[in-house]
Amino acid sequence: MKNQWRIVVSLLLVIIVAVFALLNRGSVPVSFGFATVRWPLILLLLVSILIGAVLMILFSTISSVQKKRAYKELEQSTTEKITKLQAENAQLNKRIQNSQSKQASGQQAKEIKALQTEITDLKAQLAAK
Repeated sequence: MKNQWRIVVSLLLVIIVAVFALLNRGSVPVSFGFATVRWPLILLLLVSILIGAVLMILFSTISSVQKKRAYKELEQSTTEKITKLQAENAQLNKRIQNSQSKQASGQQAKEIKALQTEITDLKAQLAAK
């Protein structure tokens, strides 16, 4: 739908320029500073429109290239940051696992000591009987 409107608007502009050019067919003097020539106004209009279109395409291409370059730089820096954060996350996960294993081994040691004291108490009770 969007492209259809562009085509319709483009055709209307071409028709308006063609009608305007046909209404202004007379020769006009064109001064280039060092020389003056007489060109038909229709040719002068078409050349001016062509130069304007080329400049518009050139500027839009330059803008597009700059945007693509900025996007690539942003994408690269984002990728680097993601990689850095993933490495940091892996290190933190290792730390958590180590601390959990230390806590687990500490709890196991406490349980072993508690069981040993319970065994000695039971042995003492058996010896007393």
